[in-house]
Amino acid sequence: MRTDDAKRVLEAARAKASEIGKPVSVAIVDAAGAMVVFERINDAPPFTAVVAEGKAVGSSFTGRDSAMLATMAQNNPAIMNMISNRLAGQRFAPAQGAVPIRNASGLVGAIGVSGATSEEDEAIAKAGAAVLAD
Repeated sequence: MRTDDAKRVLEAARAKASEIGKPVSVAIVDAAGAMVVFERINDAPPFTAVVAEGKAVGSSFTGRDSAMLATMAQNNPAIMNMISNRLAGQRFAPAQGAVPIRNASGLVGAIGVSGATSEEDEAIAKAGAAVLAD
């Protein structure tokens, strides 16, 4: 993912977070799960940084939104253990609040959000990802 594209995603997520009125952390990673852009918005608590990145990494690695990963974690713990083992040494949080980012070329990364309710985190992530959707 190009840095300028990630910054556009962040800008849209920041606008949605402002609309909702919650302090959140936003992490945008590339398709390999490496951080491209990160911001703690409105003094979001420090722990939200770790959670936002973990949500984004899981979403990027699997190409699925993290709400689906949360369901998989409950219904198929063996699969989640395999993914966790594969991502050993990286943050991984199968919790609602991240979505993959796709453009005309396919999967380019993911955006993870933490600090609001799970549903609000997801809404902020979707607002950001929509910027690059074709």
